[in-house]
Amino acid sequence: MAIGTILAPLGLILASFATELWHLYLAQGVLFGLGGSFVFSPSITLPSQWFVKNRALATGLAVSGSGIGGVCLSPMTQSLISTIGYRNALRALGGMGFGLLCIATALAVSRYPPQRSNGKPWNIFDPSLLNLPFSFLLLFALFVPFGYVAPFFLTPTYADYIGVDASAGSTLISIMSAANAVCRITLGYFGDRYGRVNTITIFTLLSGIFTMVVWQFATTYGAFVAYCVLFGLTGGAFVSLMPPVVADIVGIENIQKGVSMAYALTMFGNLLGTPVSGKLRGQFGWTAAIQFPGAMTVAAGLSALTIRFLLNRKLFAKV
Repeated sequence: MAIGTILAPLGLILASFATELWHLYLAQGVLFGLGGSFVFSPSITLPSQWFVKNRALATGLAVSGSGIGGVCLSPMTQSLISTIGYRNALRALGGMGFGLLCIATALAVSRYPPQRSNGKPWNIFDPSLLNLPFSFLLLFALFVPFGYVAPFFLTPTYADYIGVDASAGSTLISIMSAANAVCRITLGYFGDRYGRVNTITIFTLLSGIFTMVVWQFATTYGAFVAYCVLFGLTGGAFVSLMPPVVADIVGIENIQKGVSMAYALTMFGNLLGTPVSGKLRGQFGWTAAIQFPGAMTVAAGLSALTIRFLLNRKLFAKV
């Protein structure tokens, strides 16, 4: 986390001095992205190390902060850009991020020491973890970001398509982020009470269905607000529940490796999800752009459903 605390803010600050597009690729793309990954992975696995009974709730509380940040950052960034310009806005965000990350890094404590290699080469992708349930969890991790990222990035464009002005489009992202923050805490509680795999399965499937049905027919501002709320309340299931589910499948002692393997696969959806949906929109219209992320989310939900019955075939079992 300490490395990420330096790299992520530095990426934003260096991006403010960019004069060529490739400067942004290196600063805000590579450097900020690398720093963010150094911060993200430890921060979502630490709560699972310290809790057993309320593991999902603890993780949900921890990751809800990013949803709250989404509520604040969208209007705040827009205000900063309009008042002090985009270069100074990047510097301000970098400075604020550095201060917050310093506090987080100082408070972060690992319960388990790093695993020793004992002379063997250390590999993030540990084949010994690849039992059948975890293999389907990796498939889940591959599919789910294709459906999670695109709605956030396409919301302003779709809002403009249905005749909503830019400020209202920004508000929609804040609404979605606020609902997402509530989702992460609530689903953490549901996961501990009714089963983590049960919860991640049901709410991932609901998220995909809401995208394919509600967003598809949301042609008015009110209907699109309803979709943003519904997606926000269901779409964050994997964020708060995937680390506890990994711990349940591979064991808490392997959570760092397991989560690293799972989140390494989310890279493809995070990178390609929005461009693919955007390309589909340009060639085939909004129906294709909406149905693609919805279908990928449903595919992720079906992968989670497979895990559920691999672990326990009883219909009403807590899994």
